[in-house]
Amino acid sequence: MSVSDWISIICAGVALIVTVIIAVLQIRQSNRMERFEKRQDKRDEQRHQESVKAQAVSFISKYYKDRGLIPLCAIATMYNDLFYYNREMYREFCCCTKEVQNRILEYCDLDLRVSEYNIYEKCLAAIESVLNKHFPDDKSVFYDGGKYFARSLEYYADKPILHQEFEYQNHITDVLANAFNSNDKKKTPIQQLSVEYNFGSCKEIEACQLVTVIAEFAAIYGNKNKNIDKSYGSPGGYDGEVIETMEDLFLLALFEIYTNCVL
Repeated sequence: MSVSDWISIICAGVALIVTVIIAVLQIRQSNRMERFEKRQDKRDEQRHQESVKAQAVSFISKYYKDRGLIPLCAIATMYNDLFYYNREMYREFCCCTKEVQNRILEYCDLDLRVSEYNIYEKCLAAIESVLNKHFPDDKSVFYDGGKYFARSLEYYADKPILHQEFEYQNHITDVLANAFNSNDKKKTPIQQLSVEYNFGSCKEIEACQLVTVIAEFAAIYGNKNKNIDKSYGSPGGYDGEVIETMEDLFLLALFEIYTNCVL
């Protein structure tokens, strides 16, 4: 072999060695970058989780005295998170990310989660199905898309509940409870209540309240297979919070339908 051949072989060998060294260095560099990115991702995820926790804790602390209404915040979001609710608590909850919203519910030991949107149609169909099943001969107060039910929020959100006396709600619940417990499909409790409270001629806000209260308690008494192992909360029941406006009443009724008849 000539000198030039030896030189070519040596050069090729050197080039190969250099290529191998560069490849090894690149692999090491790539592994270091991958480990760095994993550490960075882990730190970013940790900071994100800390931020989510901080936002959730801040919300619960800010509205602690009304914490019993947190389930209604979830319902407000699932009904329409773009609606301008009268109660600041509902508005602020709607502005949180879904992750923060569900973390708030989790920290409150609630099995309820923000999992869907536009639940009104689903809830309306559910309550109509319950009433039709138990009282097929009864009249409906949920016609035209449940307009009087929906108007409790859309027209009268900030209005105080007109009839807050104990006797009003107690009589409605008695009529509905007796009808559902009788298992008599010929009963017409809705027609009875409509006549007693002048549904056809009373003020619209009174009609809205009547329909909304009927929706609330029909959902409660009409569900024979309750999820007793689930904790959805009891807004207005235990923690001193007050159901005081038509907005609160609407969301409470939707809550009862959703948890009793949809979930």
